[in-house]
Amino acid sequence: MAGKNNTKKNTAEQAEQENGKVYLAGTITTAMYGKRTFANGKSDKNEKYRLSMKLTAESMDKLKKAAEPFYVDVEDKWMPDWLTEETDKDGGYINLSSNYDIRTGEYVNGAIVDMGGMSDYVADNGGNINGSKAVVLVIIKPGAIYPGALLIKELHKVDIGSMFDADDADFRAVFDGDDLPF
Repeated sequence: MAGKNNTKKNTAEQAEQENGKVYLAGTITTAMYGKRTFANGKSDKNEKYRLSMKLTAESMDKLKKAAEPFYVDVEDKWMPDWLTEETDKDGGYINLSSNYDIRTGEYVNGAIVDMGGMSDYVADNGGNINGSKAVVLVIIKPGAIYPGALLIKELHKVDIGSMFDADDADFRAVFDGDDLPF
């Protein structure tokens, strides 16, 4: 019996060494399923679950420290920018993707409530959870990083309307003017 427990323990320790896990805090900038199209006209090859976040400076530093050993033997062309660039005082951005839906929870009255997959959670919230304060569990493997789970601390829904203040005098001067391009 003791031999079986040691085998399980050794296997768990080995898996932990082969994979890194870290919790990162930040603000969601994109949560979606699909392909992205970039300004240069290129797009992702495959549809995937995608999560982009603006991490706090502390979380970005924590990610770099946790990920560094997993990128030692990776070619420079596959090295993520966030790992090699200096962390800005305001943090930095990270883009994550997965072939599998990202398990999502919400922090409600001091408890974590399981909300199912990210795709259902986004759909249940009008298709938009951008601007939400969140914690993401990332799993780091040699040369790769994946989202494992997402916890929403403060739900927000930033949309185009929330970016314009109708009472703002500068906005009104442009919006009410005759020189609008549309």
